[in-house]
This record gives sequence, C-alpha cells and structure tokens, in this order.
Amino acid sequence: MNQPKKAYGLLTAVAMIIGIVVGSGIYFKADDILTYTGGSLALGLLVLSIGASNIVFGSLSLSEFAKLETSSGGVVAYLDRFISSRLATGYGWFLAFVMIPSVVAVVSWASAIYTGLLFNLDLNLGQQVLLGLAYTLFFMALNVLSRVLGGYFQTLTMFIKMVPLALIVFAGLFWSAPAPNLPAGVSAIEPSNVGLGWLSALVPLAFTYEGWNYVVTIAPELKHPKRDLIRAFIIGPLIILLTYLLFFYGMVRILGATFVLSTGDQAITYALTSLLGERAGNLILVVVIISMLGVLNGLLLAGMRLPQAYAEKGMLPKGRLEEIHPKYQVSVPSAILFTAITLVWLLIHYLTQKFGIMGKGDVSEITIVFNYIFYIILYLRVIKLNREGLASNRLTSLFAPVMGIIGAALVIGGSLISSLQTTLVFSLLCALVILTGWLYSKRQMQN
Repeated sequence: MNQPKKAYGLLTAVAMIIGIVVGSGIYFKADDILTYTGGSLALGLLVLSIGASNIVFGSLSLSEFAKLETSSGGVVAYLDRFISSRLATGYGWFLAFVMIPSVVAVVSWASAIYTGLLFNLDLNLGQQVLLGLAYTLFFMALNVLSRVLGGYFQTLTMFIKMVPLALIVFAGLFWSAPAPNLPAGVSAIEPSNVGLGWLSALVPLAFTYEGWNYVVTIAPELKHPKRDLIRAFIIGPLIILLTYLLFFYGMVRILGATFVLSTGDQAITYALTSLLGERAGNLILVVVIISMLGVLNGLLLAGMRLPQAYAEKGMLPKGRLEEIHPKYQVSVPSAILFTAITLVWLLIHYLTQKFGIMGKGDVSEITIVFNYIFYIILYLRVIKLNREGLASNRLTSLFAPVMGIIGAALVIGGSLISSLQTTLVFSLLCALVILTGWLYSKRQMQN
C-alpha cells in the first residue's frame, strides 16, 4: 500500500504552523520592518496586524477546502480539484522548485548567522552558506530516518522558541528603563518620515508570516484530518498574531527605535543581554538558534513530501519518486530531490548576497510575494464555493476570503513599491517555472 500511516495529531499540526512561521522571520526581519516604517512603532504594529490578518483570514478561507479535500499535496490538491489541474501542476512546480526551497535556503543561512554570533565567530558569507548547507543536510536526514523524531523535534521547538519571545513580551509590557547606548563602532540611524514607503515593510513581513499553510501537506498523515486541520488553522494563527504584536512592541520598548534600526539583525541579541546579562543572554541565544532550526525542520518536513505527492498525482514523472519507503514511511528519492533543489537555491542566494542584487532583501521574499497571486485565486474560488452551496459558513467562505484578497493585494503592492525592477525579474522566473509545469501537464493529458 502506497499510503503513509496516520502518525500526527492536532498538537503536531498546530506546532507545524507555529513552528514554521514563528522563529526565523521575526528575529531577523523585525529590524527591516522598523526600517521601512521609518522607526515608527505604530506603523510597525499596523504592518504586523495586516500580515496577521492575511494568515488568520487565509487560514479560515482554506479551512473550507480542508473540509472537502484531505489528500496529499495541500494547496496544489485544492487547485487541482477546484480550479484547474494544469494550473495546479504549474503551481506545484513553483512550490517544489522555487518558493519553498528558496525559503529553506534563507532560513538555513539565517541559522548560520546566529550560530556565528553565539560563538563570536566572524563568519563570512561563504562560511555562513556552508554552515546553512550542513544544517539542511542534517535535518533532511533526520526527517527521512525518523519522521516521528522529526515530528517530536517540531513540537519541542515550538515550546522552546517561545521562551525568548515570551521574555521580551513580558519585559516590554513593564519596561521603564531608558534605551541602552549604542555599541562602539555602530553608527546611529534615527527614525524618519517615510510617507507611503511603509507599505514596503509588507515585503519582509511576507517572509515573517510565511509557512502557515504548509500543514496541509501532512493532511493524509493526520489521525483526524478534517477536524484537526480546521482547528489548527484557527488556533495557530491566533497565537502567532498575539505573539508578534507583543514581541515587536517589547523590542522597541526595551531598546528604542534608534537602537533597533542601528544594530539590525543583532538587535534581538542586545535585547536579551539587556534583560539577562551577557551569560544568560548567550544561553537564550541558543534557544533562538534552536527555534530557527525548528523552522528549518518544519520546512523540510513539508517540502520533502511535495515531489512524492506530485508524482503520485501525475504532476511529475512517475517511478521511484512516488514510492513510500516501507521502513521510513517517506519517499527517499522525493526527499533527495527537494534537498538538491534547495542546495541550488543556496548557491543562488550566495550570489545575490555577494553582489548585492537583492539590496536589503533576499531571494525568498519575492517568491513569497508572488505566491500571494495564487492566494487571491484560491480566495475567489472559496467565494464561489459559497455561491454553489458547497460552503455555508459566511465567516469562512465570504468575509474571510474578501479580507484575504485585500491583504494579499497590499503585500503585492508593497513589493512593487519596494523594488519594481527586481520584483518583475524574479516574478518572470516564477512565471516561467509555472509555465513549464503547465506545459508538462498539457503534454501528459494529450498522451
């Protein structure tokens, strides 16, 4: 039988949503969000709220699909059943070959950066990428050799990663001390008026919230998929919303806008050191790294299953790719293929960072923004489900998708404002991959 056994429950589903979304992005994108908002705490909170509304309303909208379709493939399965099999194939290729591997590449690189900070290592870009590569290979092997252990690690890191966030959240609520002095050698960057430029903050924000829908990839392995998916789609995003708002507020309260703007990605380290001292701050930095590795593990947990699911549906060539290993309960060729593609994106990320092609951004941001086009398509289909009588809940099939469309449009507009030329070039790359998948699907139908 070519079906994986039921192994996961509601806790793992919620842990997967929180574990993928919370961790890397909020740590090394918080300063980017504050930069684009000119150091304004109020605008930063507004941007975070817009992002949170995207996943809250997006989750509620997709829950309508989850009630009707629980096969492997996640969002691709929704596109295949409810919209177009050709479009589903193109989107599947985009996810497996572009978006998720690019996000894995950036998260592994970010994990390497914070590992260097922990051990006071002045890692150059090449060394950071190599360490990120090692992290990727390790967690791929972990999830292949023991998918249950990978699931346990995902649940464990969900709780661990909340420790530094909780410290900053609670300290920020009651913080009254003045902002610390800038470290020696760090130039001060003062808050400024950015006008409508704050909309550009929606680009790094998209990365911060990315991954909320990946839990649908393990739907066939959930013990109660219809019940637990819907619950996870509600519980997970609400926890993320509250956590992000309070964390961002706490960071700015403890350090001050100028300090965060000036120190960039290292702001979280300074905040924890201010709260706990040098030694304890380093201990919490270990927790930060573990939480980021939890994101990496969750992305690999989802991504390595995609080629297998697509091959099973005929969206990729059939053969060994679709076979579930009787011992490991995953497709080993699928995991290897996804990992190889990720390593290619690590190389692309290295080149774009080395030559400053992406400016302050990275390769994953535009692929994530491009993905919002498909969210809009799905939300429109949910509304149509309501009109067809297949979805009766007005909150999840009318109000939520309308709000999701508005939020997605804002993210796309923010990317165009931030970097029109780069966005268009990378969007063209995304479109070419989707077109290739579309043509493959068309050829398969003709044969």
